[in-house]
Amino acid sequence: MCALLPSLCKVHLCSLIKVTVGDPVSLDCKVTGSPELKVKWMKDGKELQSIRQHKTSFENNISCLKITSAQREDEGEYVFQVENHIRSCSCKVKVIVLVIPPSFTKPLVDMQEILGSFVQICCKISGSLPISVEWQKDGTKISSGVKHKLLQQDNAVSIEIEQLEISDAGAYSCKLTNPILLTNVVGHVIPNPKVSISLTRSILFSSEPPSFMTLPESQAALPNATVRFKSSFKGTPPFTVKWFKDDTELMTGPTCFTGLEGQSCFLELFSVGVTQTGVYSCQVSNDAGSVRCSTDLTVKGWILIF
Repeated sequence: MCALLPSLCKVHLCSLIKVTVGDPVSLDCKVTGSPELKVKWMKDGKELQSIRQHKTSFENNISCLKITSAQREDEGEYVFQVENHIRSCSCKVKVIVLVIPPSFTKPLVDMQEILGSFVQICCKISGSLPISVEWQKDGTKISSGVKHKLLQQDNAVSIEIEQLEISDAGAYSCKLTNPILLTNVVGHVIPNPKVSISLTRSILFSSEPPSFMTLPESQAALPNATVRFKSSFKGTPPFTVKWFKDDTELMTGPTCFTGLEGQSCFLELFSVGVTQTGVYSCQVSNDAGSVRCSTDLTVKGWILIF
């Protein structure tokens, strides 16, 4: 009985394979020949053992080398060799591991938020792992703690502020860094300066809802008198001010005048009569919220004595 010489039938095996950092790699090669066949994989002249990072198998005459997550050190020339007691044969494949520089797929945007609210500043990123993320506010690095919570999950990075304060307003920036390694002519791996990218900063503004500093006082007036209600408030402009009588909005006209002076507002009623008696309300609003207060007006009627 003649022994069969070992030979190779390449399956999924090219002379050059390019992958990115973190990608899985599978090198398969089918062999024929008389047993006992001995197979082995080598990289840069050194035999590879089946370990967690590089798993080798030989079943049904197919030898397979799997790299679970390609790294820069996995780059190089791989040789598959099969032999029996008659002869041996081999094939080669070169694996190049590419590093994709970090980039932003969804940038930061300017924000305007309400004091006391929960705020999340986020963006989406891409690139070869590992990617380190650094957040800054007005040029100062932000660390994760009670005030700020820094998160990184899959391709999204964010910074969370549980309760927004005035001091949180400012310019926020996100910086991504990924170490790139280059190989020189003699094959030594030398570190290159880190490649990084900074995203255009996002300005975070905080709006303060209106609140009253002074309230209009209740008044009693005689018929035909002029009555003036006034209040002052604080908050982030611009403001919208409305006056109401018994939930009916009052508009400037022959019987009344409404005005706004900075952060003070007033209502003047002309030639009041008994029908003007009632509850008057002032409502101040801005983008952050609304506030309302009420006061009373009593117009005393004339008493005729005979």
